[in-house]
Amino acid sequence: MDSVRKQLRKLPPGAVIKVLRKVFAYPAPAARMILNDITRPRKSHKPWIHKVAWNNAWSGCWIGEHVNKLDDIALKRRIDQADIIFFNVHGGGFRLGTCTMYMDTYIRWITFLKKKYNLNALIMSIDYRLAPEYKYPSPVEDVVKAYEHLVQTIGVEPERVVVTGDSAGASLLLEMLFLTHDPSMFEIVTDDPEEEDIGGPMINELPRPAGAVFVSPLVTDETTSESWRVNVKYDYISQNTAKVIKRDYFEKTPNEPDGPTEASPILGIAKLQTGFHAFLPEQVLMYVGNKEVLRDDALDLAEKAEQDGVQWESIVEDCVHDWFCVREVVKDKALLDRADTVFADFCYRTVVAPREGRAVDELSARRASEGLEAVPEGNEEVEEYDDSSSEEFHEALSTTDTELEAAVLKKLEDQLPTARSSTLTVYV
Repeated sequence: MDSVRKQLRKLPPGAVIKVLRKVFAYPAPAARMILNDITRPRKSHKPWIHKVAWNNAWSGCWIGEHVNKLDDIALKRRIDQADIIFFNVHGGGFRLGTCTMYMDTYIRWITFLKKKYNLNALIMSIDYRLAPEYKYPSPVEDVVKAYEHLVQTIGVEPERVVVTGDSAGASLLLEMLFLTHDPSMFEIVTDDPEEEDIGGPMINELPRPAGAVFVSPLVTDETTSESWRVNVKYDYISQNTAKVIKRDYFEKTPNEPDGPTEASPILGIAKLQTGFHAFLPEQVLMYVGNKEVLRDDALDLAEKAEQDGVQWESIVEDCVHDWFCVREVVKDKALLDRADTVFADFCYRTVVAPREGRAVDELSARRASEGLEAVPEGNEEVEEYDDSSSEEFHEALSTTDTELEAAVLKKLEDQLPTARSSTLTVYV
């Protein structure tokens, strides 16, 4: 699989998109095996990772410079001294992914903040139970417990916390924020008999973080928007992917007729018209792709949240799903540099500036001159695509496979198990 990893990094973005589209179409066990191997941390990443085994509160890792060999006391000191703590939840359609799947991106966030603002940042990156073995609401419970551990047990002030999540990870963060802003509003259901005996799991009201960064958030299970119609030919997220997610994460199986069937309330968040200011942080930054299928639903959510008083900034580029984290799908690397600048400026004005009382309006004033499209959440429509650009993009995705791309796809096929085994769904 190492040869696949090396070859994949040599592929052009269009070919990477094709490979991802194929991987996401596989059943969860096969897709997980391939994606985990491809995104497995490299040797250069190891000093940045401090693994945390399940401790009845969370599992995952801390990501920061030279954290791998810190003992508990030294790690706690680093956490206390950090200017910013990122509470990070990875994506993967609730079925795939790990807490270290975007190590190059995570390291870039940390080093860029250090270089530009001399800020020390750490990332608390969460692993959560995956579908189809663990259906809704198990992943939500894991994220809630982890955030509660961060702000209550470890004692990190919420004013230092920025929550970050991509795709399904952003969805889990939205639901965590929604559930914990006023738990009395909800009837909490669990599959854990011990928690049922004490009247249900104890979900506490938790403080809002200073800010949130959502990357290509999944906010609805509907696939009828205009961007689904026009962008499915570009994106690696397909109608089939959406059906698989819904089946694996929500629907009961023939072997588990009594399993949960209710949909996640957050995947109905697109139907909300107001109330966003009550559960979202005051500052939100969102990255979305102009050529991704989730674009319209995400931008509609942003518009309603801003109308409700949330300071929401949306950055849209001519890219596919999750481009800010999955950087291999981006051809223009200067675009990523500009996006990282927006990210650093957002973190500074959200976490540091309020503590120091500095005016930082000028940080966002240069957005247009830097070439990023900061989308106002008003009644403005998304700009029409440039036809020549779209045709070129589509041509890159529809051309005959290159020898390298074909070799990668062949190796991926070779990695698939020869026999399919049934998966037991376990509820905890």
